Amino acid sequence: MEINAKVLKREGLDFMKLIKYEKIEDFVNENMSLILEKEWLNCLMVGNCFDGLKQKNNDWLLAKVIDNNKTELILLYRKPWKLLLYSPTDNKSDELFKFVAKEIYKIDANLLGVNSEKEIANKFAKYYCEIAKFNFRTHMPLRILLLTELENSNLNKELIFREAKPNDKPILIKFIKDFYNEAVSEKYTDSEIEEKFNSYIRRGYYVLEKNNKIVSQAMFARDLKKGKCISGVYTPKEERGKGYAYNLIYRISKKVLDEGSEYCVLYTDDENPISNHIYEKIGYRKMVDCEDIEFYK
Repeated sequence: MEINAKVLKREGLDFMKLIKYEKIEDFVNENMSLILEKEWLNCLMVGNCFDGLKQKNNDWLLAKVIDNNKTELILLYRKPWKLLLYSPTDNKSDELFKFVAKEIYKIDANLLGVNSEKEIANKFAKYYCEIAKFNFRTHMPLRILLLTELENSNLNKELIFREAKPNDKPILIKFIKDFYNEAVSEKYTDSEIEEKFNSYIRRGYYVLEKNNKIVSQAMFARDLKKGKCISGVYTPKEERGKGYAYNLIYRISKKVLDEGSEYCVLYTDDENPISNHIYEKIGYRKMVDCEDIEFYK
């Protein structure tokens, strides 16, 4: 483990240190207990940690900032995604983010962006982009919703809820492609979409069916320890307004809780009141606003 310590002189107090890890195992051993205190908030970081332990990846940026021997910020950066930040002490001070922006710039002068709680993401983006002479913009405003207990249901019993199967591939490949185009404005090659389909099948992929026709999809996004993160919720435009998303997400959520998980978590578009209202009817509650911010010259 490499330690890169920089001093912030503040009336004789101890100094901040950026501790950079070369091995994912060291990062996980020292930080996972803090990360798991709010796993629902850190599900992206947790999922990446589990991926890293499997892949034995050595080219990620893994670090933490300590002050007076207390962990103030945990960082994980895995290209081509954004830098993930979490403060176990809820530290949103300018001092912290000026410091960490300066230190991260020395390690990587071309970050793609940052994904974190709204205030944290914007503070880091401001100070990093000042140093790097970049601009930044919100790629997506995100809302984290958490479910620990279901509301009373109003389900359509005629709809069939089931796991997706390999022979559903032709229709679900189209669903996945349309979801990414519409929900996050991202395009992938056919081989990348097929790879996503295969990973969803392995991790947990669910559909709602009416009259032998798939009308809605959702899947588990990543491996977690205490709960499940539901993602990729998609209903074709011609099938919307019929309660399919409500029926699908209610049944997936019930399955998750019935099987012993503590919670379900969802990232939603903070600017989409329709989908957020659907989830609230199921029992999901808003926890925090986040932002996915991209950097550009």
